[in-house]
Amino acid sequence: MKATKSICITLLATLSLFLSSCEDLTEINKNPNSPENVSSNFIMTYVLTTTGKTVFTLGKDGSKIGAAMQYMQAGTNEGAAVINQYAWTQESWNTYYDILRNNQLVYDNGVRDNNRFFQAIALTMKSFVFGLLTDLYGDIPYSEALKAGSSTFFPKYDAQADVYKGILTDLREASALLSSLEAKDAVSATSDVMYKGDAAKWRKFANSLRLRYALRLVDKKAEMNALGVNIEAEFKEATALAFASNADDASIAYLGTNGDNSAPGGPLNSSNPNFLLKPGKPLVSKLYALNDPRLHRWVQPVQRKWDTGVTQTKVVTVTNIFGESYSVTYVPAASSSADTSLYVGLPIGMPITQAVAYNKGNDGAVYPNERNPYVSFIHDRYRKNTDPLVTMNLMTYSEVEFIRAEAALLGSFGLTDPADHYKKAIRASMEKAGVFSAASFDFEKYYAQPAVSYAAAANKQERILEQKWLSSWFGIQSWFDWRRTGYPALKAGEVAQFGPALPVRYMYPSPNLDPSYLVNYTSAVDRIGTSPYIPSGQSKDHPYGKMWLIQGTGKPW
Repeated sequence: MKATKSICITLLATLSLFLSSCEDLTEINKNPNSPENVSSNFIMTYVLTTTGKTVFTLGKDGSKIGAAMQYMQAGTNEGAAVINQYAWTQESWNTYYDILRNNQLVYDNGVRDNNRFFQAIALTMKSFVFGLLTDLYGDIPYSEALKAGSSTFFPKYDAQADVYKGILTDLREASALLSSLEAKDAVSATSDVMYKGDAAKWRKFANSLRLRYALRLVDKKAEMNALGVNIEAEFKEATALAFASNADDASIAYLGTNGDNSAPGGPLNSSNPNFLLKPGKPLVSKLYALNDPRLHRWVQPVQRKWDTGVTQTKVVTVTNIFGESYSVTYVPAASSSADTSLYVGLPIGMPITQAVAYNKGNDGAVYPNERNPYVSFIHDRYRKNTDPLVTMNLMTYSEVEFIRAEAALLGSFGLTDPADHYKKAIRASMEKAGVFSAASFDFEKYYAQPAVSYAAAANKQERILEQKWLSSWFGIQSWFDWRRTGYPALKAGEVAQFGPALPVRYMYPSPNLDPSYLVNYTSAVDRIGTSPYIPSGQSKDHPYGKMWLIQGTGKPW
């Protein structure tokens, strides 16, 4: 009996030890170097910086949009087909959806932790990135996107109107969440690389985006009303809550300490300085004619200048209004066709053999193709790892004031005095470019010019959009504005691949051959509008196919 009792006790002890050991093994098997739950602060940093870099890349020198808006042109053969000829091809949208997948984690964690600040940031960034996707492509995977975890591998392409409705809905919710935060709703100021945990600025950003999309949909008011979205009421509610100064800008600075956080044109990301791309002549000529100080911030003077006032070659030190000095060789002008300006842009859409030799005249010297000294270079700050004036801009106060100016002009948006908003927008752009550091610059004198003044403009909307285009240097919003309005009235060059017009959309990525994917892709392509610039027999999934947003508007061509 005693032996039996002893055995039972031993078995119980062993079983207890076994159960205890299993519990300990469960704890031990948690790998601290591979955590399943990553802090939303770390994910948020990735979402913000990757979004900023993506937006910057869309508009920078060498980009499709930068070329379409004639901020620059290819001065050598490299990239000329895409840049000068608009020979746009398909490209992946994986980066956008990767951002959105990570952003969804921020939102889900915010719901789990009952942190309304993280939820609001995630909704704002979701709206921003999905807004960018639909602006670029048209109909996109939206309502069924990001659901591979529930076995939705081939999401439908939602109608563009439904995507915009979802964006505006999410932005309203984000604004409401940000207006009712408690002490427990916090984010790390160091992880929030854009606003340092400032909820008030995040709310302004969410409402500024509402203004952007309300105006973008101005020609589709009836269709949006049918979906229950009143864009005029949306605008009226958001405008008082939107950006009020440059301090509110949704901007991220490049740190310049490694390739990942440096500007793409600097030596950490580009082993050879980029002199291949030249500033476009329409932009340079307009800034030059207006004596606009932003020209000096964005463009360098030529290295060799044709000049009718010299009889022999001489080197002159040229100093701009910001105190930057350049050595310029003045050369006697031998032809009346020579461009004698100190700042010379490359004409749009030239055949590459002409672009390489543009403005060289009778100078028989041999220069490297990318170093044609008779055409200006883009400013040297775009070949640095970091510069205070080269930032990743998701949205600026200047853009918001231009939006308000146009809305006030159009009426029914609850705003008056478009001239005041227009003037504030130009001043904000110049402040961001640091032009007021030049003591000699007189803003009132600049604004009073007949080619700048709002009162002097025969076509007020065109005047607003032209200055907005100038202020959007290397940005992407000017393309979306031009597509909606036709302003500024830019002309394609002679080598434009599909005729005398600029492209209006990005092509979808190469379709997956799975039948389920093809059904969704084909359905989206069927909804794209035709245009006279799509060659016979080619798919409507084309840079000149009209998305819903501009179908039936007669714009931009």
